[in-house]
Amino acid sequence: MSVLDRKLVREMRASKGLILAITSLVAVGVMCFVYMKAAHHNLRSAQERYYAQCRLADFWIDLKKVPVAELAELANMPGVSEIRPRIQHYATVDLDRVIAPLNGLVLSLPDRRQPTINDIVLKRGSYYTESRRNEVIVNEAFAQRHALYPGQWIHLILNNRRQELLIVGTAISAEFVYLVGPGAITPDPEHFGVFYLKQTYAEEVFDLDGAANQVVGTLAPQYREQPDELLRRAEARLEPYGVFNVTPRKYQYSNRFLSDEIRGLGTFSNILPVIFLTVAALVLNVLMVRLIDQQRSLIGTLKGLGYSDAQIFLHFVKFGGLIGLGGGLVGLALGNRMSVFVTDLYKQFFEFPDLHNEVTAWTYGTAGAIAMVCSLIGSMYGARTALRMNPAQAMRPRPPAQGGKIWLERLGFIWQRLSFGWRMVLRNVIRNRLRTGVGMFAAAMGASIMTTGFMMRAATHFIVDFQFQQIMQSDIDLTFKDERGDDALLEARKLPGVELAEPVLDVACEFLHGPYRKKGGVTGLIENARLTIPRDASGNALRPPPYGLLMTRKMAQKLRVSIGDQVTVVPSKGLRQSRQAVVADIADSYLGMSVYADIHYLSSLLGEELALSGVQLKVDRRPDIRDQLNREIKQLPAVQSVGARADMIDNLNNTLIKTQMIFIGLLTMFAGVIFFSSILNASLINLAERRREVATLVVQGYTQWQVGGYFLRESLVVTLCGAALGLPLGYLLTRMLAVVYDTDMFRLPLIVRPELFALPMVFAAVFTLAAHVIVQRLILQLDWRDALNVKE
Repeated sequence: MSVLDRKLVREMRASKGLILAITSLVAVGVMCFVYMKAAHHNLRSAQERYYAQCRLADFWIDLKKVPVAELAELANMPGVSEIRPRIQHYATVDLDRVIAPLNGLVLSLPDRRQPTINDIVLKRGSYYTESRRNEVIVNEAFAQRHALYPGQWIHLILNNRRQELLIVGTAISAEFVYLVGPGAITPDPEHFGVFYLKQTYAEEVFDLDGAANQVVGTLAPQYREQPDELLRRAEARLEPYGVFNVTPRKYQYSNRFLSDEIRGLGTFSNILPVIFLTVAALVLNVLMVRLIDQQRSLIGTLKGLGYSDAQIFLHFVKFGGLIGLGGGLVGLALGNRMSVFVTDLYKQFFEFPDLHNEVTAWTYGTAGAIAMVCSLIGSMYGARTALRMNPAQAMRPRPPAQGGKIWLERLGFIWQRLSFGWRMVLRNVIRNRLRTGVGMFAAAMGASIMTTGFMMRAATHFIVDFQFQQIMQSDIDLTFKDERGDDALLEARKLPGVELAEPVLDVACEFLHGPYRKKGGVTGLIENARLTIPRDASGNALRPPPYGLLMTRKMAQKLRVSIGDQVTVVPSKGLRQSRQAVVADIADSYLGMSVYADIHYLSSLLGEELALSGVQLKVDRRPDIRDQLNREIKQLPAVQSVGARADMIDNLNNTLIKTQMIFIGLLTMFAGVIFFSSILNASLINLAERRREVATLVVQGYTQWQVGGYFLRESLVVTLCGAALGLPLGYLLTRMLAVVYDTDMFRLPLIVRPELFALPMVFAAVFTLAAHVIVQRLILQLDWRDALNVKE
C-alpha cells in the first residue's frame, strides 16, 4: 500500500461519521433507482410474456347477436389476422355460504383445449372433460377467496335460470390482469369473479345456438398501433347485428390500467433517484472542499516532496470514489430487497402467472455506474482546488477569513433587535455560502418529496370522498340484463328495507364534435335525483337539464366543447339515430368520463317513453333487514349485477389506501434521510472548523448546551428556509405527476391545504433535532483545552 493510500485509509476512519451520512444518501438514491426500474421492468416483461402466452386480443366487438356463419366477411378483412366469436354475459353467483349476491362475468371457451385468442392459464384442476356439459372454470382469485376447488358444485343464475355447475379447474387470463367488477375501481375478488363455460353449453343456456354476442380478434402488426379506421370499417360491416361497443386493446380496461401504471412508474423512477444522487454529489463536494482546505499545509508538503498534481488529484478523487462504491453496493442490496417487496405488492392488484423480481445487468450496472459518476463529480470539483495550490503558499497556514459586515447588518432596524447569539448564527450562515446553499438545496429536495407524498395521499382520500360520498349516495345499485319499464322500479321499491329507489338509464354512445369523436356513456337520472348527484369541482350539486347533456370536464376536453356547444350523439341501442344535443353544463369527476342527461330525454333518444337499465337503492342498514334484502335480490332473474357502495369503499381502504400509505411512509423515510444526512454532514463540518471558537465560548462562561443551541439555530435556519423553498417544488412535482396519471379512467386532483405544507416543515424540524443530538454529544465531549492550543 502506497503512502497516499495509507493516508486515505486514516482520513476515512477519521471522517467515518461524515462518510456514513453521504454514503446513506448515495445508497438511498441507488436503492430508489434499482427498485423502481426493476419494478417497471418486472411489470412490463410480465405483461409482454403474459399477453403472448394468452394471445391477448387486439379488439373486442360487443353485439346483440351475430350468427357465426356471417363473420367470414369480418375475418377476411385486410388487416384482421384472426377472430373468435364467443358468448359473454353477466350473471349472479349464488353461493350457499354467502348471503349477499355476488357478481360474475360468464365467458365461453372452446369445448376442447386448443390455442385460442384470450386463452386462459390453468392454475388448478384441468380443462373441460367430455363427461358432462355443465362444467365451469373459475378465475383463481375468486376461487381462493371463497375456498372453491375442482370437484365442487356451484350455482349461477344464467338467463333467468339457476344452473348447477361442476368446477373442473381454476385459471387466470391476460384479459383480466386487473380484474374489477361493474362500477368498481379496484379488484374485489370477494364480490366478483369470471366463469368460463363450454361454448356449446353457453349457446344452449343463452339461446345463442350457432351465434355469438362478442367477437374478439387480432390484427396484423402494421394495424395494431393505429386500429381506429380498420375497426370503424369492421363496425360498419357488423352494423346489422346491433353493435354495442368496439374496444381496441389500448382502451380495454385491464390493459389500460396496467399500461398507465407502468408508464407512471417509469416516469417516477427518473425523478426520485436524481434528487438523492444530486444532493449526495453536492454534500460530498462540501466535504471535499473542507477536507482539502484543512490539509492545505500537508498538500503543499506533498508537492514539495515531489508528488505530482495528478497523484494528489487522484488521491482525493479516490475518497469520493470509495464513498460512491460503498453507497452503491449498499444501495444495490437494499434495492434488490425493495424490488422484491414492491413486486410482491403489485400482486395484490395484478394477476400474473409469473410476476417475479428479475435481476437485470442493465438496471444494476447502470445504478452502480450512476452512483460512481455522481460521487466522482462531487469529489472532483473539490479535488481540483488542490491542483491550484502553490507548494510554498500551501505550506503556510490559511489566512483568516475576511470579516466585514454582512448584508443583513445594513438593515439596522432588524439587526439592532437581534441578540448576540442570533447575530453570530446569521453571520455564519450568510458567510458560508457554499455550505448554506447545499444545505438549503438538500432541505428543499427533502421537503418537496414529502410534500408530494402528502398531497398524493390527500388526493386519494378526496377522490374516495368525492366519488363515493358526494356523487354516489346509493347503498345498492341493481343493473338489469335488458332495459325495463316502470314495473321494474315498482318491484324494486317493494323489496325489504328499501327506503328510496331511483331509476337510472345507462346508454353507451359515440359523441362527435367536428373532427373529434369519443366513445362513452350517458347516465339518465330523474329530476332532483338524490342518489347520484353530479357536482362541480367546488362540490356544488348540478342537475341534468330537461334537454341536453351535463358533461364531465374530461369528456368535454376530449371533444373540445364548452357550455353551449352542440355535439352529435349516436346511441348504441334503440333507434341508433344521430341526435344533436347541447352541452348545458360541465361537471367534475376523477374516475371515468361520465355524461349525464334527464332520463326521459335519454329514453326518447332510444325511441322509448321511459327505459331503465338499473335502479339505485337507499336501504335500511340493520343486518337482519339487509340479509333479507340480499336473499330477495338473489331471486330476481332480471338482475345482471349488484353493486354495494360500502363494499367498494371498504375494498378501496383495504387495498389502495393501505398500499399508498406504505409508499408515503417510504417517501417520508427517504426525505428523512436527505434531511438527517445533509444536516449532520453540515453540522459536523461546521463543528470541526469552529472547535477553537467553541472552546473560546466555553472559556468565556457559555455552557456547552448554550453553544450547542447556537449550532441548532444555524441548522434550523438553513433547513427551514430550504424546506420552505421546497414546498412549491413539491406542488410542481405533484402537478407533473397529475399530468402523467391524467387518463380517461383516472385523474389526480391537486389538493392544496395548509396542513399539507405545514407537515413537511414539522418533519424538517424533527429531523434537524435528531441530527443535532449527535452534534450536541460531540460538543459535550469536546476537549476545549486541546482546541485552544495553537497548532503549528
